[in-house]
Amino acid sequence: MTPTPQDPATPLDDRRRFIARAGALIGASTLSASTLSASTLSAATPDEQRAGGRAAAGDPLVHAADAWMNALPSGHRMVWDAFTTPGAVNAGRFCSNWIASNGSGYDLKPTQLGAIIVLRSLATVTAFTDAMWAKYPLLGQQLRSTDPTTSKPYTINPFMHPERGDTPAQGISWAPLIAQGVHFAVCAGTTAGLVQAIAASQSLSADEVHADLVANQVGNAHQMATGIVALGRAQEKGFTYGGGG
Repeated sequence: MTPTPQDPATPLDDRRRFIARAGALIGASTLSASTLSASTLSAATPDEQRAGGRAAAGDPLVHAADAWMNALPSGHRMVWDAFTTPGAVNAGRFCSNWIASNGSGYDLKPTQLGAIIVLRSLATVTAFTDAMWAKYPLLGQQLRSTDPTTSKPYTINPFMHPERGDTPAQGISWAPLIAQGVHFAVCAGTTAGLVQAIAASQSLSADEVHADLVANQVGNAHQMATGIVALGRAQEKGFTYGGGG
């Protein structure tokens, strides 16, 4: 099994920009009880707890919050890690190529392939729908570029509009990947940081903003405690690591 890579250090100026705009990101260890209760994370079932949380002796712990990964096809499995906007482009492109080449080279269907893209840190904003980008301007402000049609921060998720060919997404779209069964593991820690910043900037209830974002993610998206935890869980379940950046 490929070792789980540690979070690489993003450029200092990226960190400062993000923190200045969205506030300090909140890790799983500091998520409030109210935030966790509003998320889609779930605790282990009593049966899992009675079994010691393990599938078998020596196996990784079993958690209900990770069950969606178990349900994905097991013919071949791969996970891509995206923590920047260019990294999301790379992850989308690599995942698309992986699906296509498994088809052309091995005559495999997407239904035989298990694929996950982890969206964390600066890539987390790409996990939310156009409606959220329009409603919460801070999401679009996280990108380094402006919408060429308005010369203002994006109010749509460019990763859902490949026909525009905008710089942030470079023609990569989540829509066809979703249609082929690709799933997304979304960092709940970064989501919580965005929630706090949005709520403060627009004088809104943090709980309401959080519920809104979680209910309006792109298709096949799942909130996970943090992106790096999701990356590790996927590898424990037989997903081969693929880079993104």
